Amino acid sequence: MNVEHYAYTPGDLEVVTAHDAIIIDATSDAIDISGAKAICIEHIGTGITTREGVLTVTVSTDGTNFRAYAMLITDIANSNAQTLTRVASNTISATGVDLLWMTPETLAFKEMKVAIDITDTGTPAGSHTVNVAIFR
Repeated sequence: MNVEHYAYTPGDLEVVTAHDAIIIDATSDAIDISGAKAICIEHIGTGITTREGVLTVTVSTDGTNFRAYAMLITDIANSNAQTLTRVASNTISATGVDLLWMTPETLAFKEMKVAIDITDTGTPAGSHTVNVAIFR
């Protein structure tokens, strides 16, 4: 089996916190992703009992006009025998962490924004954090 190893220096990886422990609907500022080779999005739910959060991503080639990105890759339903599962959103309704990826063939963009739509049921509890790791 051939395994490719990619050497990179710490300067090649940038981690941006798009949202930090939010409890209401929010859209991040634009995040520069120009020249990105791969992007990993970490959606973290903390202390969640009734505060569901739906993550979506918009992208822009010009920094002005943003469009929905519906090709996020999720690892939730994949096994070695399956093809990649692409989704338009990610929902966390309990404490936990989900990872999503944007692959090189879909990264001809200048900027991205990450939105979280919060739905409270009952007495609200919990928060959502989103980190974006950009490999250049």
